[in-house]
Amino acid sequence: QPKVQENTQIEEKKQEEKNGDEHNENDSTNKNCENMLSFVKSCDLKNGVDFLLINENDRTIKLKNNEWNSYNFGVFLLGENTILTVHYDKKRYHDEFGHLKMNTSHLWIKHSFSKIHCSQLGYPKDQGPGKGGRGKSFNGGGGYGTKGGEGDVLLGAGKAGEMYGEETLLKEIHFGSGGGGSDLLQVGGNGGGIIELIIRQQLINHGSIQCNGGDGNILGGGGSGGSILIQLQCQSSFSSRSRLCPNNFEHTLGYITCVGGKQNEINKGGKGRIAIYGLELSSDNIKNIDPKPFNRIHK
Repeated sequence: QPKVQENTQIEEKKQEEKNGDEHNENDSTNKNCENMLSFVKSCDLKNGVDFLLINENDRTIKLKNNEWNSYNFGVFLLGENTILTVHYDKKRYHDEFGHLKMNTSHLWIKHSFSKIHCSQLGYPKDQGPGKGGRGKSFNGGGGYGTKGGEGDVLLGAGKAGEMYGEETLLKEIHFGSGGGGSDLLQVGGNGGGIIELIIRQQLINHGSIQCNGGDGNILGGGGSGGSILIQLQCQSSFSSRSRLCPNNFEHTLGYITCVGGKQNEINKGGKGRIAIYGLELSSDNIKNIDPKPFNRIHK
């Protein structure tokens, strides 16, 4: 009899611990961005470790490059003209390109001139699988998701860079390629970098998320756009423990772009690639997303 009673007490204790874990999980999950912000302000959590909150204006924050930056309690870019990018030292690491990886419960970009970007952090001029060709006059634009632009090749213009990669961004994900040209007046633009975002509850983007290519100079070809992969997990997953997913939070996707440099020129860079999972996109969702994203509910 004492043995049975002891086992019963152990099981009751385990159940209490489980209920306590679920209660703690309930405290920090199934909250929209505003509620989560209030939650982190009231808790003993560390800014820059457990969450990332930027209230100041005109701040540039650089996260680890090509490593996962994880914030379990959200990323809140609330200051005006706030820029979030990666540590990138091209002079020191010649083969390093800009690749931002971020896993967070929430992402809130509050103001229109604030942004997350890896623009012009891909392949430099004359480099990459879709690099633009050199010519006697205009140099060709870099290619990636679309072919780059080119002038009249018969008159000596450089050839456009070709397409490469695949649309889902799951089998392979690429940097944008550089535009053609490395001479003084023919410097091609850099290609765009890569951004990968995993957002477990809510995305509110009133600013922009960018991996655009660079312009280069007068006769240089534009660099092609890079890659943006966004996974909105809580719309398509279900937690057996907390039973809080999927939620009904409304996402604001806002401006998301992977366009090439020199978009109004004949030797413009090609567009990059964007893929968004976890939410079925409407025509209203994608009106400010360029290029048109690959979209599925499930990966």
